[in-house]
Amino acid sequence: MQPEVLDTSESAIYLTAEESLLTQRLGVISEGETKHFWSFGNFNMMRLVFWILEQTGPADILLSTYSISPKTLQGVMNRREKGIIRDIRFIVDNRVRSLSPKPFALMVSNFDYRCISIHAKVACIWNNKWHISVVTSQNATDNPKWERGTIFTDKTIFEFDKKVLEDAFLRGTT
Repeated sequence: MQPEVLDTSESAIYLTAEESLLTQRLGVISEGETKHFWSFGNFNMMRLVFWILEQTGPADILLSTYSISPKTLQGVMNRREKGIIRDIRFIVDNRVRSLSPKPFALMVSNFDYRCISIHAKVACIWNNKWHISVVTSQNATDNPKWERGTIFTDKTIFEFDKKVLEDAFLRGTT
């Protein structure tokens, strides 16, 4: 099924396809554009971030999530080893320690992270050219549920989200 794209302005694209690959569904990112999407259970937050990295090239990431999976962390480690992810820091909810001890142990031994009471799922992705903020209902776990999100390539929105996440990271605990 081809994606349905409703172009309501020069800076926003609304996407509502049930079946297609991310690139078919979302096209390509461009500076100053805002993309709204539904996952329809076809991808999670990290698959979306990996897709963005294919377009931006190597980048740094600061990401908040309510939960995380070993599969996600392994994908991040593989991309970090290849240089696709230059640096990544995680902000996870305090409950990850007790609700997901195996992924938490993997994260603790491999990544810079902080725990705080958080439910927001936001990823800031940046390099010399790009400043992207992803705000979504998706966690960094595989989930067949329909999820909603927005990709912002506006540097002002990126700076706003990054500042909030940097503050959360500083307040969080290990």
